[in-house]
Amino acid sequence: MEKWQICEAECLAYLQSKYSKNGNNFEAEGGSDSTKSDILFRKYGAVAFYIESKMSQAQCGQFVAFPNLESKSFDYSRANAYPENIYSESILEKMAEDFDRYKNPGTDGIELLMDNDLFYSWIGKFYKAKNVKYFIIEKDVGNNNMSSSNFVIFPIEHFQHYFNVSAKYRRKKSGSTNPTENDYAEITKAAKSEGFSITDFYSNDGRHLLVKMNAVSGTYKIIGEKHTFQFKNTSGNEFIVTRLSNTNNPNVIFSIGLIQEQQQRDLDKFEREFI
Repeated sequence: MEKWQICEAECLAYLQSKYSKNGNNFEAEGGSDSTKSDILFRKYGAVAFYIESKMSQAQCGQFVAFPNLESKSFDYSRANAYPENIYSESILEKMAEDFDRYKNPGTDGIELLMDNDLFYSWIGKFYKAKNVKYFIIEKDVGNNNMSSSNFVIFPIEHFQHYFNVSAKYRRKKSGSTNPTENDYAEITKAAKSEGFSITDFYSNDGRHLLVKMNAVSGTYKIIGEKHTFQFKNTSGNEFIVTRLSNTNNPNVIFSIGLIQEQQQRDLDKFEREFI
């Protein structure tokens, strides 16, 4: 598992162990799907709100924008998951004022030099659109540390109190996705091209695709007819399959760093949700 996946799992486990009672229930939701938040909270079976999990240093949203050499401006991609808002528009307008600085982004990225209040505003708008009401931050990830001191919980309106935020414009491959049944034939053919045979397709959680494949333990990236697939060994001859992106678009990417410890008033507000 990637570190961010471990963080999601441990944040979920912490919430379930501490607050799952009296009709309160927490479910894993987002995963690699950036259009959904990480943890769904239900009250007596009804959807109440979402909780976003983050590490203390993390990325925190992004959108694709293309340099327009004719107009010396930046065009918000219509393929973005969410429509352009006043904050992304303002960010791109500020970038256009210094077009030559930003017009050729590489994989290292170019730091955005502008008032970071725009970044905070964009992040707030982005997560509110996903019905996020709270953030949960795990400081020590991967050690199954379930002590309260390892987690920070706060409402979205206090995001600016807890994080520094910066942004870069850089080229980045889009995230991986979970294959669907429409990919099975291509996956089978791709595996066969490398001398592997797949005997079964299945899922244990309704989201991630697993296969039985006659390969030794390891991680394999195999190019198919349309897509590149990653096969990562989980145990025995079982592999989890992800479909890797073919695109390498320029993105405005937001990064955050934790600067504040848990404030009791914010934790109290969160815990009142379960009374």
